[in-house]
Amino acid sequence: MEVKVASCSVEQLFKGMGITASDKTIIKGGLHLPEYQRPYRWKEEQLKRLLKDLKTHFVPPKDAQPANHDFYIGSIILHQQTNDAGKQLLNIIDGQQRLTTLALIAYLKDGSETSLTYDSPISQNQIRKNIKWLKDQDLKWLKLASVNITLVVTHSEDDAYRFFETQNTGGVRLGGVDIIKAHHLRATPQSQQNDYAKQWEKLGSLDVLIEAILKARYWSKLEFRPLPNHRQILEKKNVIVNELAEQTGQQKTDIAYQQISVINKNGDITPFAHSNGYAIRQPLNAGINAIHYLEYFYALRRQLLVEKTDPQLNDFYDFYHGFLIKRDGCDYLKNLFDSTVLLYASQFGTQHLYQAVLWLFRVVYSPRVKNEKVVREDSVPKLVRESPVFDWILMSYNHEQCIERLKKYSYVVDPKNIPKDDKTTTKKRFIVATIKTLGMEVEDNIAASYDSALIKAIEKITYQGES
Repeated sequence: MEVKVASCSVEQLFKGMGITASDKTIIKGGLHLPEYQRPYRWKEEQLKRLLKDLKTHFVPPKDAQPANHDFYIGSIILHQQTNDAGKQLLNIIDGQQRLTTLALIAYLKDGSETSLTYDSPISQNQIRKNIKWLKDQDLKWLKLASVNITLVVTHSEDDAYRFFETQNTGGVRLGGVDIIKAHHLRATPQSQQNDYAKQWEKLGSLDVLIEAILKARYWSKLEFRPLPNHRQILEKKNVIVNELAEQTGQQKTDIAYQQISVINKNGDITPFAHSNGYAIRQPLNAGINAIHYLEYFYALRRQLLVEKTDPQLNDFYDFYHGFLIKRDGCDYLKNLFDSTVLLYASQFGTQHLYQAVLWLFRVVYSPRVKNEKVVREDSVPKLVRESPVFDWILMSYNHEQCIERLKKYSYVVDPKNIPKDDKTTTKKRFIVATIKTLGMEVEDNIAASYDSALIKAIEKITYQGES
């Protein structure tokens, strides 16, 4: 990896002056922001923090000694490139939030303009807001000629991103989603990078989706891999980067693995795909393949778990949006449930979705009834290790076989966990709401009759739906 390092002032950088690198060569070029970079998002909070740090340096308290050195604002990563027109560019790979903010300040102080342009509506809107706020600030004390920055420059875009990923994977500056975005856009043909960058931005936050995908990919009976808990921020980021960036293949093929039925009638073979998307556990290639994979599951999640756009799924929507997401104390179970729903729908489509989710509900939400008290985060992987619900779905050749596997799940409820005088706890509220929603006929001994009543209610609902 060929990397040049240089130190200069922000003023030098913005004015495009030649900057001497550590190897004595001259770094030239105008700053340029590639389309596929994430939008400029710094708000008033970040601006206040930066100005506070700068003012402490340039305008120290009366009883403090003035600094006899420049203010150091950190390092940025640049890819030095000559474009088709022969113009030297310094593509910003990391550091655009700081650079954009400083460029706004430079513009307001002395009218200095940079070569930076912003096509993202998100960036444009935030820039307008920040200029308006900065105009009301006193910036006379700030000397950009005394703000020092370190440039890390490569001649290879791959080297720049490799350095970027290495720096950020070990820290906490960027989230895992930001890093996999950079990884896959870099692997996309250059002529298509801008288009795919815009498509990615339209997806918004992918954190919840990726959490659901990782559960299905990691929690396999054959090779169960633990996932970090919600407090292990760095570990979780590393898992995302490893699974959805570093482990992706380098082939250019955009391949989707699907379950196919082949009907052989009088020698005429007719293939039939159970769904039209990607397989949740499939291997991925870097670039377009991985982007399309995420786009598919993003759209599927919106269709099923966010919006209510398919009238054929009204029964499912009523159950999920009207009942399930309103249950207190079930967040960890709901996250698992969402993951199983995405897996089922990607495997078998949505024709029999309502029936499937009722049986999935019985499996996934059983800890809410059988656990002695609360459902902790570690209760969820424990449930899947003992009852591999993801594998039950994936091992099934069709919807009917999947339902039969889910029906075979069994569990025991200790009567001590559901006292008769228990009327106000989260568990009792969950049980009462479930009984009412599904029309269950439960005996006085709830612990002994709850699951059998739930099974009968599900069978009755699905029978009525089919008749």
